[in-house]
Amino acid sequence: MNMKKSILYLTLAALLLSACAKTPKTGVNDAAKRYLDAWMQVNHPGATQTPLGAFILEDIPGTGRSAGSTDTNPYVFVNYTVRNLDGSVAGTSDALLSQQLGTYDEASYFGPAVWARASNGLVAGIEESIASMKVGGRRTVVLPGWLLGVDASTGKTIVCNTAQDYLDKVSGGTPRIYDLELVDVIPDILKWQIDSVGRYISRNFSGKSVADSVKLGIYYFRTAQPTSTEAFKNDTTIYINYIGRRLDGAVFDTSIADTAKYYGIYSASRTYGPCAVKWYGSDGTYSDIKMKTSGSDTFGDVVNGFSFALSQMHAFEKGTAVFVSNWGYGTKSSGNAIPAYSPLRFDLEVVAKPEE
Repeated sequence: MNMKKSILYLTLAALLLSACAKTPKTGVNDAAKRYLDAWMQVNHPGATQTPLGAFILEDIPGTGRSAGSTDTNPYVFVNYTVRNLDGSVAGTSDALLSQQLGTYDEASYFGPAVWARASNGLVAGIEESIASMKVGGRRTVVLPGWLLGVDASTGKTIVCNTAQDYLDKVSGGTPRIYDLELVDVIPDILKWQIDSVGRYISRNFSGKSVADSVKLGIYYFRTAQPTSTEAFKNDTTIYINYIGRRLDGAVFDTSIADTAKYYGIYSASRTYGPCAVKWYGSDGTYSDIKMKTSGSDTFGDVVNGFSFALSQMHAFEKGTAVFVSNWGYGTKSSGNAIPAYSPLRFDLEVVAKPEE
């Protein structure tokens, strides 16, 4: 065989071998994992790694009830601070820290948050961290982006079977450092709220207790007698002033300008003053009550606790309604002032129609 043929055969063999060789598969999180592993080696080389691949930086065990499974405790009450790897704060429930950072807003809620765990309510990394904690415990954990995965199309938590599945299948986002404190575990969210409201009633309304509800989860106390006990006529319009508070005392909304200024929630762009309320007709119920805020041209819906309290009132009466979130905003928050699963208080007064 001559030299030219030998070179040709060798070249063809090399081409065939290269064609048959498999191209190395690149995982969706390979680069992110290399970066996080390097960061951990430099900053926290001795950190304990969890079964799903998170890193525990600090763990102060609690002495209370265990969070356990989502079936046992489908909700938890948690304080938290979320940081980026460079130490910058991405979010916190700590008012003092927010003040130190210059991000504090008097109108926003700071404090423990109710987190729903049931039906995969928490992303994998947070759920794994919470599940092994006890009430009173604190934990600082680094969560890789692939353990914080949420389906972009549905907004639902992504659930995998193994740590490798998360690494291979969940497109990695930004890794975060979570400071967690488990304040309470909640087997029954309605009972937990009713107990909280009951304690509030006992502290703030002399001689009243959890047994004095008008309906399950809602209380109405008359604080000034009406001038008449005659019911308002169907489809009539009455006028009210109101003050809305969380049970920690913070005022989040009011129709009274001086009250808004006092509590630091005044807005120069808003018109304050008595609000028009459209009473329900003969075929309606309290849920059909509509309210027009000052400066608005249309009547809009109000939460059921607010409308039910109004349905108990008469001319020039004053009263206070306190109710659980089932009568309010429920499982959702309302802006930054009212967190999810938040009981509320409204102080109400029926007033005269304002002069034009």
